[in-house]
Amino acid sequence: MSSSTAIRAVSTTLRSLLSGEMSAPVPITLMPPDVQPTTATGRRVNLYLYLVTENGYLKNQEIPGEGHPGAYGHPPLSLNLHYLMTPYGPPDTTDDPDLATQEILGDAMRVMHDFAIITHDSPHLDPSLQNEFERVKINLQPANLEEFAKIWTAIPQANFRCSVAYNVSVIQIESQLQRRLAVPVTTRRLHMSLARRPQIASVFRTPLLPGDVIGDSRAAVTQLITITGTGFQAARTWVRLGGLDPIGVSLQPNGDIQIAVPDDQYPIDFDHPATRPIPLSDRLQPGPQMVQVLVQRPGEGVAGGLDRGTTFQQVVVQESNQSIFMLVPSITGINPTSAAATQTLTVNGTRLFAPGLKSFVFINDVAIEVPSSPPPTSTQVQVPLIGLTQAVPPLLPSATPYPVRMQVNGALSVDQPGFTLLP
Repeated sequence: MSSSTAIRAVSTTLRSLLSGEMSAPVPITLMPPDVQPTTATGRRVNLYLYLVTENGYLKNQEIPGEGHPGAYGHPPLSLNLHYLMTPYGPPDTTDDPDLATQEILGDAMRVMHDFAIITHDSPHLDPSLQNEFERVKINLQPANLEEFAKIWTAIPQANFRCSVAYNVSVIQIESQLQRRLAVPVTTRRLHMSLARRPQIASVFRTPLLPGDVIGDSRAAVTQLITITGTGFQAARTWVRLGGLDPIGVSLQPNGDIQIAVPDDQYPIDFDHPATRPIPLSDRLQPGPQMVQVLVQRPGEGVAGGLDRGTTFQQVVVQESNQSIFMLVPSITGINPTSAAATQTLTVNGTRLFAPGLKSFVFINDVAIEVPSSPPPTSTQVQVPLIGLTQAVPPLLPSATPYPVRMQVNGALSVDQPGFTLLP
């Protein structure tokens, strides 16, 4: 099994390969080009690991022969290593000082070409790589002068030298996280229902008075929402709102569903004869909320081994497509009703504030963010009215009262007559 030492093992393997197979062996160093060696002087070959990239072909593949074939999660990390090989010659005062360097470069490249695949029986292979499934493969990496210039420019203390780049693949590092294994299937069991699953067509706030808008997807807690669609008729029907538990409902005569958005208590339904508290962390907060209808229908199936099996009857729960409604804050009162009476406006209502969500009080077209002091709550917030005078463009005086609305997490409350502020 590969460990985090695999990268180091590849570097030592390449050093051993060059040291043992070059026709005229020279010291092999593993250091950045701008670092001067302490012992190896004159002729030498330097290997510098300048880049490590992930191998996309083996990104999600398990190491063959390792672990159970049904295990999943946390596959090994597969890497390609990119080396810069640079030859160095002896000090030379003649007019051809680079000839010895070119000879060393040719000898080293010949070794890399002859041993492009380092087999498991190679004496140069590091012991930690002996039992790996993937072999170490060496490929000459095409690179132009511009690419090499970028590398050497990043090392200003080193002089540019003729170098070659090699891509070494594939090195796999096994994850140390626990992998999951699915329970094996012991008995064949097929279960189905012939009825189509329910389908939601629309979700909107239920109109209460003549003239109310039909189709507004905004609703506050305790308000009714209407769900239209097909396939809701069943032995039992539930509605799931956001992350809450499914709530049992009864259909309207026309087949629609009406349900009140719960605040802090689950309503009574056919599964629960009494109300239940909703944990504080699970309560719906302003913003988009998922709506889904679940129905219980009769179903049948077959269970058994490789024979014809045994039929059985069992109910099946089908889930509809997912739709959304916008849960919005609701205002129940404001104080005062005139901006000239005080410097602070107090707003009472529901879902006016939640930790981690931005809350604003809208006075006409001016948005005033709810400050942290005094501490706001979900039922009461206070904002300074000085924000009205700092608005750009300024809010012009008017004899018409300014409407007051709340916005939390981008969800703007429904206009409510009576909650206005006189300038």
